[in-house]
Amino acid sequence: MMKRSFFRTRPVSVSVAAATALLLAGSAHAQFGGMFQSLMQAPMQQAQQQATAQAAAQASQKPAKRWAPTAPVPPDVLAAAAGFAEKMPSAELRPLFQRLYIEGERNATLNFQRIGMAALAAGDIELAEKAFDAAVTRIDLIYADNPEAQKAKSLWTAEKIKDYKGEPYERAMAHFYRGLVYAAKGDFQNARALFKQADYQDTVAEAEQYAGDFGLMPYMAGWASYCDGNSGMARDFLQQAIKGDSNYSTVQVDQPVLVLFESGRSPFKYGSGKSGEVLKWQPHEMPVQTAKTACTSTSGTDCAVGSFVMGADLGFQATTRGGRPIDGVLNGKASFKEGAQGVATVASAVGDIGMLAAASTGNRDAAGLGMLGMFAGLIAQGVANATQAQADVREWEQLPATVWLGTGAQKTSASTLNVALDSEGGVSHGAATRLVNTPSCQLYWGRSLAPLSLLGEAGPLEPGAHPRDPVFRKEVEAAFAG
Repeated sequence: MMKRSFFRTRPVSVSVAAATALLLAGSAHAQFGGMFQSLMQAPMQQAQQQATAQAAAQASQKPAKRWAPTAPVPPDVLAAAAGFAEKMPSAELRPLFQRLYIEGERNATLNFQRIGMAALAAGDIELAEKAFDAAVTRIDLIYADNPEAQKAKSLWTAEKIKDYKGEPYERAMAHFYRGLVYAAKGDFQNARALFKQADYQDTVAEAEQYAGDFGLMPYMAGWASYCDGNSGMARDFLQQAIKGDSNYSTVQVDQPVLVLFESGRSPFKYGSGKSGEVLKWQPHEMPVQTAKTACTSTSGTDCAVGSFVMGADLGFQATTRGGRPIDGVLNGKASFKEGAQGVATVASAVGDIGMLAAASTGNRDAAGLGMLGMFAGLIAQGVANATQAQADVREWEQLPATVWLGTGAQKTSASTLNVALDSEGGVSHGAATRLVNTPSCQLYWGRSLAPLSLLGEAGPLEPGAHPRDPVFRKEVEAAFAG
């Protein structure tokens, strides 16, 4: 809808500017062209000074997330969402389900990811499976590695207001957690498929494809292969992991115990540039934690894992494409907004000068020029104000900064391991809970931050305005509250 409006309005502004230029070339310009040129210098210089001052002010400010204003949630939708959420067995998860219902299809992928992460941390594998299934299904409609998805992607990415699918690292992590859920249910073949798909998601953005460097994903595909009894395939995937991340050259893939521990938070998204149109990332100011050991007690005895490596740095993954640093992702609407603002500035200046000249000389051509310029300025300013050029700063705020990975040669009977964390010289402990326990493999997974503790960082509620929302809400009621 926005896109259609842009292309309908732009020719009007251009036509007005062209008409203004023609009039300037006529009798009015002949009579007071010199005065026009001298007077035009002031508003143009003022506009340049304002732009320079604005850029300098932005450069001096500390990056911060700024959410675009949202409309209030209609009372009937709010009441229906509360009724739906009340049917959820876990009271802690009800705010997430309420948000899912209210925001509808546009934010469905993101809200399913949030629910899936919280359910996995709570040990609710069935709910995590449902939620991550819903998330990756929506992602794969656009970003799967097949011709049909590529065709859909070319159509979908042309939309300026789009459903959330996430940046490459966010999509990769959705598939990663879905793979963990498959592994928790003992389905290592599907787990391997999801880890491979996670690796692919890391290599594809809207407008480009690049070499993968997310070593965690091929390593996990290798681990799933080992658990499935295919050691040869496991070693092949390990070599892929080493190629993407040299940390894996010191890690074995064919040991029975694997511990994954997530610390910190991935960098937050914010909008930079004149209109907030450049998507950038900024690290959270948090102490850096390093996983050291995973033992059955806090005393450091009976350790299943004696050391860890950094299995994934999500800050690096967020701010690079195949290892190549990116300064930011530009939203193309900003150039249109800036152009419309420029037309408004010039046209308004023309209008002011024309009316001034008409008042001092009584020239009707000048008066007509002034009225036309003022009219053009109003139209162009309206277009500039209506153009929403801000970058999409929606994010999966639950994602960690770092995934630590360690392996052990001896299985343990403990359902939980204590992970020792070195944080700026001090030592703290986190818990890793056993997700997988088969004759060949054990997998423990834990986090330094509870997913539900970050719900306040999810941003303001955005009432859904998607044409599928009525159907979507019936679907989620049937799937989760039926």
